[in-house]
Amino acid sequence: MSSADYTKTVYRAEIDGLRAFAVLSVVLYHAFPDLLMGGFIGVDVFFVISGYLITSHIFSELDGGTLSFSKFFGRRIRRIFPTLILVMVSSLTFGWLALLSEEFQQLGKHVASGAAFTVNFILVGESGYFDTSTDTKPMLHLWSLAVEEQFYIVWPFALWLAWGQRFNLMWITLLVALASFYFNLRFVTTKPTEVFFWPFGRFWELLSGSALAWTMHYKRDAVDKTKAFADTFISRMVPLGIAQGKTSLAENAMAFGGLCLLIYGFVEITSDRPYPSISALVPVSGAILIIAAGATAWSNRIFMMNPVAIWFGLISYPLYLWHWPILSFLQIVKGEVPHRDARSAAIVLATILAWLTVRFVERPLRFGHRNARLKIGGLIGAMICVGLAGLVISRTDFSGSHRAQDLLIKRPDAENMYGPSDKWYRGQDGWLFLGNEYDNAVAKLKLASSPPAEDISREARLFADLALAAEKANTSIALLIGPNKSTIYPEFLPDEIEPSKARYVTYFTERLDTVPNLTVIDPFEDLLRAKESSGLLYYRTDTHWNFKGAFLAFSVLARCMGWDVPEVSFEAGDRHWGDLIAISQLDDFPVDLGDNWLIEWGRDPDLEIKPLPSLPKTSFGRAEVMMNKAPLSEQTVWVMGDSFTGNLAPYINATFKEVHYLGHWESKLRTLPEELTNSEEKPDLIIVVRVERSF
Repeated sequence: MSSADYTKTVYRAEIDGLRAFAVLSVVLYHAFPDLLMGGFIGVDVFFVISGYLITSHIFSELDGGTLSFSKFFGRRIRRIFPTLILVMVSSLTFGWLALLSEEFQQLGKHVASGAAFTVNFILVGESGYFDTSTDTKPMLHLWSLAVEEQFYIVWPFALWLAWGQRFNLMWITLLVALASFYFNLRFVTTKPTEVFFWPFGRFWELLSGSALAWTMHYKRDAVDKTKAFADTFISRMVPLGIAQGKTSLAENAMAFGGLCLLIYGFVEITSDRPYPSISALVPVSGAILIIAAGATAWSNRIFMMNPVAIWFGLISYPLYLWHWPILSFLQIVKGEVPHRDARSAAIVLATILAWLTVRFVERPLRFGHRNARLKIGGLIGAMICVGLAGLVISRTDFSGSHRAQDLLIKRPDAENMYGPSDKWYRGQDGWLFLGNEYDNAVAKLKLASSPPAEDISREARLFADLALAAEKANTSIALLIGPNKSTIYPEFLPDEIEPSKARYVTYFTERLDTVPNLTVIDPFEDLLRAKESSGLLYYRTDTHWNFKGAFLAFSVLARCMGWDVPEVSFEAGDRHWGDLIAISQLDDFPVDLGDNWLIEWGRDPDLEIKPLPSLPKTSFGRAEVMMNKAPLSEQTVWVMGDSFTGNLAPYINATFKEVHYLGHWESKLRTLPEELTNSEEKPDLIIVVRVERSF
């Protein structure tokens, strides 16, 4: 993370120490997320620091009449570009050696957008259900740098214009900050990805630092008087025996309070809920208090100004840039979350590279006035070249040179990779299948190894917690498994893949069958028996069952639970271009008839939809309540699931009086027991839908 540290004010070591706290929290969170669950809030601390320092510098130059945009952006280029160019070039080089064709193309796209400081917008567009895991995107962390640079482009011009029109700069800052904060609160639950990555959901954090800069710059006397009054008040109320004038009790309280807020945030704030939301006030307030307290506060002197903290603060920017590509590439090459020793070694390597980068790259290019224009021009040219290289890579097909067997850096999961991609592979007779990248789908199909006991226990605990809460609420729980397409249609797999006769998911279902008040339904055998006589039950170029396959699965569920099923028949539909065509980018892939069915209702359901705007949209649609005026059952049902829920929904809607679609099981399963307990109106039934490979 970057922060401008060039100002005309005296060097402030406590801010470098605060940088150290921020960067180390992010690094530890990425390497050991279970150790420091809230470490990601270090990014918010960086935003406050950046807003404070940049705005302080702009105010100083506005007052002195020396503000020059060319010099301002020249300093930013010399600060930001050298390390960023080095990290991106190194990542492209390693990617050439270790990545499959589509992985390398995606890296190129992220490098190109990183060079243009727009990668945060690209990442929002990649947040779909079948997107690559964030852990295997080496340039993911550049989103925060993009937000900062977007702020640096907009804010100096805004202040300059406001200054020229003699507007009150504090009011301008507060109005924009409040608008940004409102946007954050208003949309963080319904558009969590957009609020997390978009600049307007984050600008309020940088502007908090800007507001502090205005206060310290223009109202310093008032601040000092307030501190003196607070010191007098505290000393009278709490006789601490400290001689007045030698230390500020208010500053000590501010610094210590800020430190406590940061520690609280690192420990208590988690990624289970949408963020930033109102929780971001914790790190933002903590950072503001620490900066405002200054260098005399004892906790700042001890924790922020010690030599170790200052050293890490000085290398914080390159450490931030280096650590994530190293951890990400390590996971890509390993094919799984690396051992803690490997992650520890990665942090050590990132720290060494950060120090070397500061010593031999940053300092020579950043400081000194000799050849300044040449340095800036060279850095701009180099960044353009790197961005163009990324763009060319993103649009080039490397399928002939970047298959699993071609990689110079071998990957242990290569035996589960087929063709040029780990996202998809071709089957026989025009069938496409999901690749191993998604939940180790191929490895599970082949039963390359049995699931770890801790994974089975974790799933059992989650469902046992839900079943217990449901039992107290007099609610039934049904878990419907959606078998993988490759499980039902192994005859269309490529010859290289030999599926196991035993199924990976049965290790979990056998354990879940023992959970009281939980009914587990796996329609695998029924789908196998029906596929010869009923026509295709899954799409050829899609990951999901079609409407006929979904109805058969729902009928199995209904039979187990004792429900009636709606009267339906099917007629052939048009050609279906499935999600695997989009994933594979095979836009000219031949699509045949015969795998798509339209529902013919014996009696059309009389439905009314009520959206739930307070809940986020999921991969299978918006959160909503479906009301049926002529149901087969008077029961109220809660449904949470994954994308297999989409084609089940018409039959669920046609059966029950009231259906609540709550969202994706991955985000709701942990919180649903509490929500059920606290709900005033309990459902009669909860249906959980999970695709087989998700276990």
